Formats: sequence, structure tokens, C-alpha cells
Amino acid sequence: MSRNFPKELTARSIDWVNAGVITASQRDELLARTPEDESGGRFATILGFAGGGLLLAGICLLISANWQEIEAWTKIGGLLTLLVAAHAGGWWCRLNPGRYPKIGDCLFMVGAGLFMAGIALVSQIYHLNARPATGVLIWWVGIAALPWLTGSKGTQFVSILAGVIWLGMEMTTSGSWLEIGGRQSDHFFVMVAIYVLLGMTLWLAGLSSERRFAGVHGWWGTTLVCLGLYILGFVRHGDGWLYEDLGLSAWNAAAPVLVLVVVTGLVAWRRHRWSLNWLGLGFAAALVPVLAVIGDVEVGDGGWLWSGLAWVSLFGLNLTMIHQGLRTGRESWVNLAVGFIALNIVTRYFDLFGTMMQGGLFFVVSGVLVLTLGFYLERKRRGWLLEMRAIRGGAS
Repeated sequence: MSRNFPKELTARSIDWVNAGVITASQRDELLARTPEDESGGRFATILGFAGGGLLLAGICLLISANWQEIEAWTKIGGLLTLLVAAHAGGWWCRLNPGRYPKIGDCLFMVGAGLFMAGIALVSQIYHLNARPATGVLIWWVGIAALPWLTGSKGTQFVSILAGVIWLGMEMTTSGSWLEIGGRQSDHFFVMVAIYVLLGMTLWLAGLSSERRFAGVHGWWGTTLVCLGLYILGFVRHGDGWLYEDLGLSAWNAAAPVLVLVVVTGLVAWRRHRWSLNWLGLGFAAALVPVLAVIGDVEVGDGGWLWSGLAWVSLFGLNLTMIHQGLRTGRESWVNLAVGFIALNIVTRYFDLFGTMMQGGLFFVVSGVLVLTLGFYLERKRRGWLLEMRAIRGGAS
């Protein structure tokens, strides 16, 4: 049985109960007969990701230390050898015979990173650096199928990262069909708003995609949305954040991503309608400041309105995450939501009231607030998770 199966059963059985497929008591009995394996799988995964990243970084540093002395064809041949060795080792460890899946995952991650290094190497040797965004696109397209062929979550993360980087580079590349007009400093908040839409796409894909990548899509989509809304809370500090020269150019990049949000939302609605009843409300509130920033909607308030709506929508979305996390057994949603609630409250306190106090009083009050809030939220988080695990593991 897959180590992720108990968590997936906990999440999906909620929909079965709501659809009338099984009763609540039958769900409790299923969960009681499918206990989670807490034998260190998550820790091994973390070590695997860290080890893969360190291995790739070490290889790059060793090569760069002797870069000038290495011939061009030796560089290419050596890189191809490493690329083949990484994928062959990953295949042996993860798939055939597949005795070391975590190590295989790391090796596939290294192979995905080496593919980008190969593109950069060829571009450097043959002076093909005129358009870096194209190189990142080739990297993304080249590794996109690998996770689906191997089942490697680490490689899927690298693929998502490549897509995120490519989108950002295209939005700032002159002449690109996704280009946002104006100087790069002018459209920072517009790019953040577009990344919120991309996060929604990933989040919804996590609800509708196949089981093995649902967690990767959901986690990174959730993080992108929450982080983007948090940054949009500073829109009011942007000196002239609305620029007439942007015009409709922001929609060059925003419109395709918005279409993806709608498509993935419809698919997720068909598969997890109950979950989206609540999550849809949080997304709808978040779309107001996001689309206002992208659409260059000016209300003469210096960005105060959109900042305030970003604060409120982030808080509301976090409450929805906690509610859904407790109902479906997604502990990561609860942890992430509690962390962003604390960060949002503390940041807005300093942001709004920090200039109204002086000296020691400011730090005394701030310290008391932070300690109290941190203690309270941590107690609530632990209580929620203990209650969730008790219901999941103690039902009979």
C-alpha cells in the first residue's frame, strides 16, 4: 500500500460521504482500518530533496572551479555522461527494481537540473544567450513529461519551478507576447497578482489531478496564493504603482493564466464540488484585489483599498484553509494557514501602527503582541491537529 494512501483516503472519503456513496460510520471504519505510517517517510523525503539539491550544487561548483581549463567538447561530453547517469540511476532506484524510491527521486531531480545546466552550457559555448527565456522554456518542455513517466514528485516540483521562472522571464522580456509594458520596477505588483492566479491554477489542479501529484500541486499552489496576497498588502506603499503606460499589456500574461484558473476550477468542481463550495468563496474574495491591480483600476486612494482587500481576503482564505484542512485531514493546510494568519496580523500591526509609537513603548507592546499571538496560535494549531488525528485513528 502506498504511504500516501491513508491521507488520500481521508481526503477523498469526505466527498464519498457527501455524495451518499458511504455513510459517516463506514468512513470512520475505513479510516480505522487504514492507519497512517508515521515511520519517518516524511523525514526521508525532506532528506532526499535536500540531498538532491546539495548534490547538484556540489557538481556545479566542482565544474565551475575548473571551468576555464576544460575543453568545450569535454564539457558537453561530461555533462551528457552525468545526465545519463542521473536518469539511469533514478530509474534503477525508483522503478526497476525500485528498492530505493527516495534516492531515485533525488537522482531524477538532479537529472532535471542538469538538463538546464546543459542548455546553459551550449548557449555559453555557442553564444546563444540573446533570449534567456527561450532557454528556460526548452528546459520546462524537456522535463515536463519526466514526472508522469517516472512518478517522481521531486521532478514534478522542478517542472513547476521551471514553469514559474519561465512565466516571470517572459513577462519581462522585450517583444514577448506575454510582455508587461513599462519598466520592470513599474509592474512588480502586476506580476505578483498574475502569480496569485497561477497559484490558484496549481491549487485547483491539486484537487483535480491524479493522486500522486495532488499534494505537490496543492502545496505550492496554496503557498503562491497566500504569499502573493501577502505581498499585495503592500500595494499602498508603491510609489505610483498604477502606470498609464501599462494599458492593456498586463492582460497579455494575465488572460491565459485566468483561463487556466477557470478550466481547472471547472474540472475540480466536477470532482470535488463539496470542497469548492468553501474554497470558491475565498478565491472570489482574493480575485477582487488581484484583478484590480492587473486591470489598473484607479480609485484615487493610493492603493489603500486594494491593500486592505488583500489583507482581508488572505485572512478569509486562511480561515477557509483551516476549515477545509480539519474536515479533510490536510494538516499542511492548517499549518500553512496558521502561519500566514500570524504573519499577516503582525505585519499589518507594524505597518499601520508602527509610526504612531515611540521608542521603548513601541517595542514593549510589539513584543507582548507577538509572544501572545504566537503562543495562542501554536496552541490552537496543536489542538486542532491532535483532534484531527484522534478522530482519524481512534474511530472504530
